[in-house]
Amino acid sequence: METMKQCPYCAESIKLEAIICRYCHTSLTGLPKEGEGRFVKVRLKTRDKTYYGDIFIPAHLYRLSNVINDERQFIALTDAKEETKTSEIHIGFLAINKNAVDWIRLMADESELEVVEQVSGHIYDSDK
Repeated sequence: METMKQCPYCAESIKLEAIICRYCHTSLTGLPKEGEGRFVKVRLKTRDKTYYGDIFIPAHLYRLSNVINDERQFIALTDAKEETKTSEIHIGFLAINKNAVDWIRLMADESELEVVEQVSGHIYDSDK
């Protein structure tokens, strides 16, 4: 059985020896070891829908803006949810074309969101 790892960009399983991801075609040479980096929670709006989820920021890219402005065509959201007026629809993994994104925002930690929700009654009151 082959040893596998996850691509840090598209989260697909690839061979441990791979130097290019066969799914997103990202060069994996010179990357930090697997797991180096962090997930940030973001909210993004496409033409007709709003999503939120986690984007992985590899250690060598440092910031969300570097991930957004790199050469790859898609943004990969993990633990993604689609917002609707009355509920949230859990999607899981979502790859969105960067050309379809109207805006993207960093979200606060969950502990901060709870405080905002208690004060205002709803997290996104100001986004109408």
